[in-house]
Amino acid sequence: MNFFSLALNNIKKKFGTYLIYLISTTFAVTIFSIFCSIYFNPQFSSYRFGAGKITVLFKAAAIAIVLFSSVFVLYSNKFFVKTRKKEIAIYSLVGMKKSQIGRMLFYENIIMGLIATACGTVLGVAFSRFFSMILLKLMADGTAVTFSVQWQAVITTVMAFLILFMISSLNAYGIIYRYKLIELLSANKESEKLPKYSVMGGILSIVLIILGYTIAMVMNVNEGGFHLMIPALVVLVCIVIGTLMLFKNFIPMAMLALKKNKAFYYKAENIISISQIVYRIKANSKMLSIIAIACAITITMMSATFSMYRALGDLVPYYSPFSYMSKNIDDQQFNEMLEVIKQTGEVKVTATDQFEIIKTQLQNDDYSIETENNPGMTVDGFIMSQSTYRSIIKDTEVETGAFQNIKTDFNMDLKDGEGYFIDGNTKKDYCENLTGSPMNLEFSNVTDTYSIVGVSLHKYIGILDLYLKPTLVLSDATYNNYREQAGADDVVKFTGIMFDNPAGSENTVVALNKIVPENTRTSSTFGIANLSYIGVYKSIFSLYGAYVFIGLFIGILFLLASGSIMYYKQIIEAQEEVNRYDILKKIGMSRAEIKKSIVKQLAIVFGLSLTVGLLHSTFALLTYNRTMDLAGKEMPTMINAGIIVGIYIIIYCFFYLLSVNSYMRIAWGREK
Repeated sequence: MNFFSLALNNIKKKFGTYLIYLISTTFAVTIFSIFCSIYFNPQFSSYRFGAGKITVLFKAAAIAIVLFSSVFVLYSNKFFVKTRKKEIAIYSLVGMKKSQIGRMLFYENIIMGLIATACGTVLGVAFSRFFSMILLKLMADGTAVTFSVQWQAVITTVMAFLILFMISSLNAYGIIYRYKLIELLSANKESEKLPKYSVMGGILSIVLIILGYTIAMVMNVNEGGFHLMIPALVVLVCIVIGTLMLFKNFIPMAMLALKKNKAFYYKAENIISISQIVYRIKANSKMLSIIAIACAITITMMSATFSMYRALGDLVPYYSPFSYMSKNIDDQQFNEMLEVIKQTGEVKVTATDQFEIIKTQLQNDDYSIETENNPGMTVDGFIMSQSTYRSIIKDTEVETGAFQNIKTDFNMDLKDGEGYFIDGNTKKDYCENLTGSPMNLEFSNVTDTYSIVGVSLHKYIGILDLYLKPTLVLSDATYNNYREQAGADDVVKFTGIMFDNPAGSENTVVALNKIVPENTRTSSTFGIANLSYIGVYKSIFSLYGAYVFIGLFIGILFLLASGSIMYYKQIIEAQEEVNRYDILKKIGMSRAEIKKSIVKQLAIVFGLSLTVGLLHSTFALLTYNRTMDLAGKEMPTMINAGIIVGIYIIIYCFFYLLSVNSYMRIAWGREK
């Protein structure tokens, strides 16, 4: 029997042990293959987010998968070698050279890598059309996907993972040279000393984690760029270092404190489980910390994207309150637009608004815009009549609400000298205290002062090039006085049209965009010609649908890899504890008592990482929720996170139960 046949025979005998690893790596290859298929599929090359292409997201995600898979595969190799130390020692005793043993390990890794690569690539090709359809569904696109093999994707997948598994196999080959024969033979006889820990380190871990949480909850999420990056980086450093120190110092310290509780500790199963776990947590502190952080990243990523996706429908009116809007349209063009809508026959017009706003300059000692943050400065703004604003509110069916971007509380008759202020900022911080204060309005080199009787964040013209500028609503009589003095360049005219089914107006909008002159086009935001509900709807769903798709599969990959690492670690420890469990059986411990101790021991290991990860993700999501109130409406992030956490825990518990059964089979199954 040659070494290749020996390696193949070993895999067959230990296939059950390799199965979880094979499933995880095959899944990684499959997802990488699907992402590459989408990247190389010309059908997706036209989809964009802002100035970039959707395919760029999948390229970045594919790179992230390869990097994560590299860590997982190399980490798993270490576990496999540890489980086979005695087997390798026996090979040495019967006369096999280290180079021969290394070659056998090399072949085993290559065979497993080839199986994972072949299965993953085939599955990726087979399911690429199915998952492309899911992606288009998430992106609110009804385009049909034709099945075609993207050979560039196949070649890229095979080459990437063959290189990865080749590196892994070379690493496995070299591992045999790192151990002496005596170390391999006495692998399970290494004594465990009472774990050392630092009391100060334990206290500092709690302080760092609390500090990270506190900074995350109080940092000003309105600030962007470098100002937000610094506190975010501080939070990250505090949480990561705090988590490492928590598992290295605080938790072993807490476990040793439990041993001093005689009523709790002197129970048969507790003596075993607590005694075992107090050593294991210290020894595995780095791994448990990584699992906890990976858990937090996975839950946060999946919950945030899922929550955002579910809220997208409510955000569309913020970007486009009208079903269709154009700027500076004359009566003839307006009639042509109505005729096109009628001829298309796709939707019906329920309301139209042709309104004007006048360019002015506004100044209040306490007011500034977000981009400047300079209170008291004079800013460009607009004025509008109250009858026009009432008509917009009625036709766009705006709900009543204060300080919300898609709501307004305007319900008053303005008197001369009074004004209702519509802030162009997205946050209420700049306008919430303006009611009752004077607003200076400069027009034609004349400054008039108006008393602010109400404030709103309502984005009545959506996400236009003008939307960040404030508007002062005046009485009709006051507005008409300014209108009589205004020149043609001072007035901006808008035409807003409401459809009975804006989500089904795609063909209508395409037809309208063909007849609207280039110089009247409203906005290039999201890469669309005019501002339309369906245009914004498809644009934001294209972006966040892709985010959800990528986040979902990378999250599952993280979970499978983390669960696999935890599983293999427990298998190694079970093999190391076989002799101790033999002794416990001989002194009279029953199978039920031993299983109860194993259940408790593994529950602590799995539960600690999960609990810490959930705690981290909770504060991360609370911070995320504060940054995502674009529409002035609190998103149900934590409710949506509950759904993700529930699914996560179910899959995580599967690995826990699998570990318990395997651990028990090893601990009880051997009889002397």
